[in-house]
Amino acid sequence: MNIKPSFPFGIICIVVVSLALSSCEKQKGSTEPTTSAVIGVIPKTLGTISVPADNPMTDAKIELGRHLFFDKELSVDHSTSCATCHNPSAGFSDLRGLRTSMGFGQRMGTRNAPSLANVAYNTIFTWDGSFKTLEAHAPGPIFNSLEMGNNFSTGRDPRDSVPSGYHSDPGSSDSNQLFARLNGQSDAAGKRLPELYTAAFSTQKISIAGIAKAIATYERTFISTQSTFDKFNNGDESAYKNNPQALHGYQLFIDKNGANCISCHSGYNFTDQQFHDNGIGVLPTGSASSTDMGRSAVTKNKSDNFKFKTPSLRNVALSAPYMHDGRFATLTQVLNHYNKGGVGTSVDANQDQHVHALNLSDGDIADIIEFLKTLSDERFTVNPKYIDPWGK
Repeated sequence: MNIKPSFPFGIICIVVVSLALSSCEKQKGSTEPTTSAVIGVIPKTLGTISVPADNPMTDAKIELGRHLFFDKELSVDHSTSCATCHNPSAGFSDLRGLRTSMGFGQRMGTRNAPSLANVAYNTIFTWDGSFKTLEAHAPGPIFNSLEMGNNFSTGRDPRDSVPSGYHSDPGSSDSNQLFARLNGQSDAAGKRLPELYTAAFSTQKISIAGIAKAIATYERTFISTQSTFDKFNNGDESAYKNNPQALHGYQLFIDKNGANCISCHSGYNFTDQQFHDNGIGVLPTGSASSTDMGRSAVTKNKSDNFKFKTPSLRNVALSAPYMHDGRFATLTQVLNHYNKGGVGTSVDANQDQHVHALNLSDGDIADIIEFLKTLSDERFTVNPKYIDPWGK
């Protein structure tokens, strides 16, 4: 979703006046935020999921996708599944708290594993936008040399059903071995994966395309809509009755003269689905981030250097660490970064114009974090639909 709400002049006045009543270094609970100024700024509903015509949602495909998502046999050493880096308890981000993802053989990736909450509503995928659909993305980790380790090249082996761009070489990591691993196991209830595959696709012949479709279908069920903020945004003003700090934090979040986080974190999922250089700069030479050019690696346009996709803030308090390279361990560090205005355009020519010094007090920053905590959806993280079926 790419929704950038406009603010009627009267609403802006209410917000600004409300904020002006508090001191620059306000004390907790010292203000009474005005709820009428902020309800409805974020859309109340997600809207309709766009499902590809050639991959309709079915219960059988969802169940197959659930098994595949949690299946460590997708990796060459039986160690890594999709859920390894996208755990439901962490809002489908990495529960291990690693700065960057870790794949098979404890190989470290170069980017932080983002949350998959409401991923069905994304219009482009991964930090640099390399993929346009969930189906296109699903094989990526399976064939990545740092993630699941199945062989990858630009060729194609006619002996199997691997799409163009994915290749099998004879050995323990080829796709035929992958299919054999998947065929040879049963879940905690004794159900075999080939049975689930047949129910989903009316064939026992496993293919990468089928695996991708099933995983994508399952990922479209990752719907998070029951946070405290959602209750408030749908008219329950009592949701913040005992947490005026969070309400004040939301006011700062959406105020163009405050933190103005909404300039990028807009829409129901708190992301504009765009790419920005948010002024974090690069890490020292030799680190993974020193060579990660972000969006420009896809577009080949220098103006996209160091631009990365705006992440959703749904369940953000559960998904530390932060940024594409996981450099910030806490939300306080994130807010301090934006408060000082990033590294500055004199150092980073592509830094987004919205990243500038904000002059927020420590109390303001604490209140914004209180608001961000209310984006956590406890029902989402314990939904029985997201339980590992393998019982491992």
